[in-house]
Order: sequence, then structure tokens, then C-alpha cells
Amino acid sequence: MSFVSREMELGLLADLYQRERAQLLILYGRRRVGKTRLLTHWAGSLSQPVFYWMATQTSAANQLRDFSQALFRFLHIEAPVPATFSYGSWDAAFSELARASESQRFVAILDEITYVMQANPEVPSLIQRAWDHQLHDSNIFLILTGSLAGIIQRAVLDYQAPLYGRATARLKLQPLSFAALDDMLPLYTTEQRVAVYTMTGGIPAYIEQFDDNLTLEENLKKRIVTPINVMLTDAVFLLREQFEEPRNYMAVLEAIAAGYHRLTKVAEMSGISRTNITKYLSVLQDLGYVERQVSATVRRPERSRRGRYVITDPYLRFYFRFLVPYLADIEQGRVQQVTHLITEQLPVFIGKHTFEELCREWVRIASDRGEMPFQAERVGSYWSQRVQVDVVAVSWRHKRLLLGECKWSSRATGEKVIKDLIAKTAEVVPGSSRWHCYYIIFAKQGFTEGARNWAANHGLLLITLADIASDMQRWLQPQR
Repeated sequence: MSFVSREMELGLLADLYQRERAQLLILYGRRRVGKTRLLTHWAGSLSQPVFYWMATQTSAANQLRDFSQALFRFLHIEAPVPATFSYGSWDAAFSELARASESQRFVAILDEITYVMQANPEVPSLIQRAWDHQLHDSNIFLILTGSLAGIIQRAVLDYQAPLYGRATARLKLQPLSFAALDDMLPLYTTEQRVAVYTMTGGIPAYIEQFDDNLTLEENLKKRIVTPINVMLTDAVFLLREQFEEPRNYMAVLEAIAAGYHRLTKVAEMSGISRTNITKYLSVLQDLGYVERQVSATVRRPERSRRGRYVITDPYLRFYFRFLVPYLADIEQGRVQQVTHLITEQLPVFIGKHTFEELCREWVRIASDRGEMPFQAERVGSYWSQRVQVDVVAVSWRHKRLLLGECKWSSRATGEKVIKDLIAKTAEVVPGSSRWHCYYIIFAKQGFTEGARNWAANHGLLLITLADIASDMQRWLQPQR
């Protein structure tokens, strides 16, 4: 597939490159999110050669030798490089980088440098020393990337980290937005792209597994539900890469994916004691895999005891819900059966997760752009033992409240849905103060004439899936 989106990231790279002084960019993010593709695409637009090296998970000595030979070949194009050649130390190797950037702009990309830091914990301090004493006064544009979140935290982000304060910029690369799938899968309908987004979560390498010349069911059968598909093994690899013992983390994710969201139930179903479960949940939250959600109308969510834990990484959510239960069947070639089960159950899964998330994202962006009746301070949902509201936006300052319902149905949505939503108002309004309430309905297949008339007479917003897709494309345009 052609390179799409990433306008903001490309703009940052261009800006840093054009600055006169030495620049240090820390680019990090989960595996397969597109860090290497972004950098190689940007480097290909430059008029000068770029030194690029990718670390591998090998011994510290092999890493230094591999880096040394790559740098020597780049700086001395025609000179032979002995198989045993290596700089004596990382200090010496970084000194060579400094010499190469004394008189002209020199771009050096050290991809997956966290593998080197994992093999040799002294490397972050060595980079700090080289930056402070040599590289800082050179013309280098040094880019360090990594997928190991824990090492990035300890080496760069923590206040006491060796590289804290040295980076000119740091960027956590996020998955592609839903709007980016328009360019990646142009032959698909919006509904089909939502299904792909449900399975991939905007991870480019997973989206590229899909062929929009095939139906979704054909893609599942031929390209997704197969033993060789990376999506079948990546979840385990992601966790093993971050943790020495990933079993308990897998158990926590499996429990949440099975529908257990309260802390006590997650502990019970995962077999982890109540005293230890918070540690595992906290780490998964730091990695961006899990989130503790509290009803949007709670003013201080960190104090609430009614939080629930959900998997926020769409790929992991899909993996644990639809792939883990059928791994043995897939390995034994019973693809048709598994494909049928996924195809049958996926619409309900989309309506419960992805569509609601897209609707809340629509509200966030519309609010930020001033295209809503008020500026939301918080966007989320609401739940209690009696009432569930899919979309809630709150402004405590101006006492404004938006309530929304999301319908992923194959039929047009009628006025009963509107009336049922309005009937929930008294349950949702926080406190005893007077609030001004607004209402919005999102529907995949649009609305009946009765619903449109009712909404027009009462000032409700009605938004279709087609509206969401076109609005997100429109909101993306100024960045292009």
C-alpha cells in the first residue's frame, strides 16, 4: 500500500531537520505502528543520504559490531569492511558520528535502539555523555526509536532518566485514524472499513493484510484466520517483548475480554490475588492496552470506586475475543468454521465497541472545533445498574450536558430511540443543579421519517455513519 496520513509527524521531522543546531528526536510506539515506515518515507524525500541502522535482539557485542560496520560502510562507501571490524566501544562509535556531522547536516536514524539498551543498560548513559560532550555542538539530527515502552520510560521519560531533557522532541507514534482507511482501502464501503478498524485498530501492518478486492468474509478466510497471519501471533509477542513473565498479563486481558470489568472480578477470573491485581492493571494501563473508565458525569474520576477496566487496544480486544478461543481450530485448518463464527458475531461486537468509540471521537473533535453547542470538558459514557448512555459530553463550568445513543443496526432508527434517550436524563444529570441538556443519536443506517421530524421539532442532532466518515475526512483535510 502507498504511504498515507502522518502529515503532523512528517511536518515535525521536516521542522527539526531545517533547524540549525543539533537535534535529538525520540520516536517510540508499539510494534508495527509504522515507525520505520514513517522514517524511511521521510528520509527518501531528502536530497542527501541518511544513515539508517536497525538494532536486532542479539548480544551486546554483535550489536556494536553490526552498528560499527554499517556506519563504516556509510562513511567509506568504496572501502572494504573486514568481517571482524568493530569500534572499541559505543563511546568510540558515537565519536565517529560526531566527526561525520562536524561540517554539514548529518541525519542518523538508530531504529529500535531499545534492543541495544536492553542488552547493555549502560548505553543510555553513554548516549547522554556523547550528546553532552560531542554531539550537542555538531550538526547532527539524531533519531532514536524504540518499541520497548519500559526502557523508553527508564532511559528518556522519567525525571532521573539519563536522556531526560536532552531530546529536542519526543513523539509517541499513534495508530492511524479511522479516516486514513479511506485511502488504504478505497474500494470498501464505510461499513466495511469500520469492520477492518475493529480488527486492526489502525495498525498499518495489520490493515495491509486486507485486500479490498475481496469481501470481508473472503479476507477473513484467506488472509486473517490463517496460521501464518501476523495478527495470530503478535499479541503474545507484544507481551513477551515487554515482560519476562507475560502469563499473568495475558490472564488479565483474557478476563477483561470475557466481559469481567470490575477489579474484583478481573482478579477472580485471572487467578491473581486482589493485592497483586492492581499492579498488573497499572502496567497494562501505562502501555495503553487497558483503561480504567468512570462515568463521564463523575467530576473527579480518580476518586471514584466505581471504575471498570476495558481493553482499549482494538487489536488486542479482537484477538482475545475472536482468535484466542479458536487458535487450535485455526492451527488444524478449520478456517471455514471460525470465519463463519466471526462473521456472525462481529456486528454486535462492532456496535458495542468500535462504533461507540467512533461516535465519542466524533463528539471530541466536533467540540474542539467549535461545531457543538458547547465546549466539552470531558467526553465518555454513563452507566449504572438502571441506565446506560453510550455518549456523554460534559461542561461543568457552563452546566451543559450532551447525551447520545449509538445504533449499529441494519434498519433505520425510529423516534422511540430518541424518546428512550430523553427519558434517561434525570438519572444521568449530576447533582441537584439545573443543567441544559442536548441530545444526539448516531445510527449506521440513518433514520425513519418520524425520527427526523421529531428531531427537527425538538432540536436534536441526528448523525449517520456516512456523516461520521465525511466529517472525519473534512476535519483531516487542513492537515494535508
